[in-house]
Amino acid sequence: MEKKMNINQAEKLTEVSKRNIRFYENEGLLQPQRDDISGYRKYGEDEIWRIKVIKMLRMLDMPLEEIADVLDEKQSLEQAVTVQQARLEKKEKELQTAIRYCDRLKTKEIQKLDVEKCLEEMEQSQLNGFFISWMDDYKTLKKENKNRDFTFIPDEPIRNAREFTNALFAYAKKENLDLVLTKESIYPEFTIDGIEYTAERHYIPTFGMPMAMVCCHRKDREIKGENIPTGRRQILWLLQKYWIVFLMLLIDFAVIVGCIFAKATWETWVIVISISVLLGLRMFWFYNYHFNEKV
Repeated sequence: MEKKMNINQAEKLTEVSKRNIRFYENEGLLQPQRDDISGYRKYGEDEIWRIKVIKMLRMLDMPLEEIADVLDEKQSLEQAVTVQQARLEKKEKELQTAIRYCDRLKTKEIQKLDVEKCLEEMEQSQLNGFFISWMDDYKTLKKENKNRDFTFIPDEPIRNAREFTNALFAYAKKENLDLVLTKESIYPEFTIDGIEYTAERHYIPTFGMPMAMVCCHRKDREIKGENIPTGRRQILWLLQKYWIVFLMLLIDFAVIVGCIFAKATWETWVIVISISVLLGLRMFWFYNYHFNEKV
């Protein structure tokens, strides 16, 4: 029979205070049994193990909500630690900036200190850190969502499921990919390195002749980037996915401002806007059907 211990013994064994043990119980991280007669808590091996895990993860400054998810297996330890590592790295950058300012202030006298200048420099540093943080998150998002979609032009026409299969294997051989076909169809499914994809064929006019284009999409459409705050992740994904649209809007805005300053006639406005729209649609079409990010 498993030996149970009271809270004093649990405190001694884990070196976690009784107050914290009770707090973890109130937060739902612990559910010790109680003695039927005295009503005192009884801690077994499982509770002691959970207390030690909580202690370990709290030493990493991990929030209790995430520790609870790890203990209840709602998320893996790897996922939780990866997210916490990103938090700590961000905090480390902020602390390094603060440490540098501490070094600078050591040589100053408070009466002669230009406070306004110091505040301006510190605010500018925080602003730079803000943009650097966004850039770092963008690089992370782009890396983790790599190979989400890719396209290629087959060497031979695709008229049926068998020819589609041949085109996929030919591309895999050319790019040295471990492609495994899971469904032969005119809308085939396959895996590359264990990642599931679907594919579809499009015919696009090129110099008046139809040309086949194969577009492959990862079946898991969830946007990767667990370490990035949800709102920021959505914004960065829109920039990543539709950067060409934002670029065209920026160009159109510059052209419109130029026309306003040049006091252009309405005929000029019609021509400029028409060209901008057509160019934008053409670039967007080109991006969707010709963009190729190799696996």
